[in-house]
Amino acid sequence: MARRGGLVRLLVTLILLLLAMLLAAASAVAEAATATAEVEVELAPATPAQNASEEAEQPQHLLPRPLIIEPPSSAAGAEEMLGEVPADAVAASLEVLVPAAPAQDASEEVAADAQQHLPRPLVIDLPSSSAAGPRDGDDVPVDVRCASWRLAAEANNLAPWKAVQAECAAHVQDYVTGVAYRSDLELVARESAAYARAAPLRGDGRDAWVFDVDETLLSNLPYYADHGYGLELFDHQKFDRWVERGEARAIPSSLKLYNEVRELGFKTFLLTGRSEGHQGVTMENLKKQGFHDWDKLILRAACDREKTATVYKSEKRKEMEEEGYRILGNSGDQWSDLLGSPMSVRSFKLPNPMYYIL
Repeated sequence: MARRGGLVRLLVTLILLLLAMLLAAASAVAEAATATAEVEVELAPATPAQNASEEAEQPQHLLPRPLIIEPPSSAAGAEEMLGEVPADAVAASLEVLVPAAPAQDASEEVAADAQQHLPRPLVIDLPSSSAAGPRDGDDVPVDVRCASWRLAAEANNLAPWKAVQAECAAHVQDYVTGVAYRSDLELVARESAAYARAAPLRGDGRDAWVFDVDETLLSNLPYYADHGYGLELFDHQKFDRWVERGEARAIPSSLKLYNEVRELGFKTFLLTGRSEGHQGVTMENLKKQGFHDWDKLILRAACDREKTATVYKSEKRKEMEEEGYRILGNSGDQWSDLLGSPMSVRSFKLPNPMYYIL
């Protein structure tokens, strides 16, 4: 009986030990499951997972992208971009490209490579004042300076001048006695005739053309040859004595223009600064040189002596218009022949570097 009780206690003890081991194993399994769940919770994303390519693109939206300008890839593309720019100008622009700074990263390298193919503005450095050469035309030949002076005189860009500059006397003489003066006179006459032929004449006998006389119809070169071709100051008394000789010569191109204008139907008015006391000799001189059938010869009266040529001739043109004439053309060697009011529809300035009349 005692032996049986010992076996029972031993069996209960083993059962209890086995239950304790099972409880310990179950507890370990539970702890492991809990730990696994916590790890999964930490690793799980808050939003649905994206693929690898989408995840790689997300950070790029936060970065500035470099500006890349693609240059034309062919000659045809370059021509399309540059339009009508000459090839040598394009080449010059391309030769002055400014080198790009060393690239810092891949994007800068791409931009720098593009910039090296773009034409840059052509910058020309002007010489400094010390390297520009002498001022005031000190190194310009006298003949060139005198040609510039003559051009300025003809264009009325000079202040009123009284005589030819001393250093330009020989230049003026060579000009008025040479082929250049004749060619200039002929050119003015041709242009005047072309205008006269195209002018809209009304056919009522009221379309007029005004001609100056001295150095416009008649040439006084023989007189000026004796007085330095304008180098001497103008002397009215000496010139009057020359006029009274009646030896002024016709300017051939002006005579041709005068005759054509008359044939076209213009009324011809001769408006001169000569005094009324020289009317007879002037008429004879004109006729002797081939000028005939003018409609009116107007000379300066005693009441006009104190007036400038511009005022005097303007007043005479106004009288013509008041009489109903339309002044379509006006020819003269002085600006005072042409300026003032009223003016003709077209005015033609003949060259004269020998003297200036205000």
